[in-house]
Amino acid sequence: MDELERRSFLLRMTGNMLSAVLEGLEEVDPAIRRRVMARCGEACAREKHYGPAVDIAWRISGEEGDLERILDRANEEISWCGEWVRDGSVIRCTCDDCGCPLVRGSVLRLTEALCYCSLGWVSTIFEALLRRPVRVELEKALGLGDDECRYAVFL
Repeated sequence: MDELERRSFLLRMTGNMLSAVLEGLEEVDPAIRRRVMARCGEACAREKHYGPAVDIAWRISGEEGDLERILDRANEEISWCGEWVRDGSVIRCTCDDCGCPLVRGSVLRLTEALCYCSLGWVSTIFEALLRRPVRVELEKALGLGDDECRYAVFL
C-alpha cells in the first residue's frame, strides 16, 4: 500500500468510526447531544483552513458597525452553505445542501447530531459578528429528514 492509499484508508476508517460515534449520540439525552455537538461546531469555526471563520467574523465586527454591512461581508468572506438575510429581528439562512465540509466531502454520513454541530458553528460565528451572545435555532435540517436546512439567529 503506497502513502496515498494508506492515507485514504485511514481517512475512510476515521470517517466510519466518527459516523458510528455520531449515530451512537442519537441514543443519549438530546440536551447532552446538542451540547457535545455544539462544541464540535465551535472547533470547526476555529479551523485554520477556513480562515479561521471565527477570526474573520471578529475582524468584520471590528471594522463594521452597520448590521447590513456585517451580513454582506459575512456572506462574502465566510464560507457557508447559504446566504444570511435579515428578516426584521431575525437573521435567516437556508441551505439546500449540508453545510458540513465532512459530509460534503463524503467523510461522514449525515446524522441528526451533525445538525447540532452546524448550530454550534453558527452560534460561534454570530457571537463574534455581533459581539454578544445570540440565540440560534435550527428550524429545518436535512439530518432531521427535511428537504433543506434553515437557521435563525435572533437579534
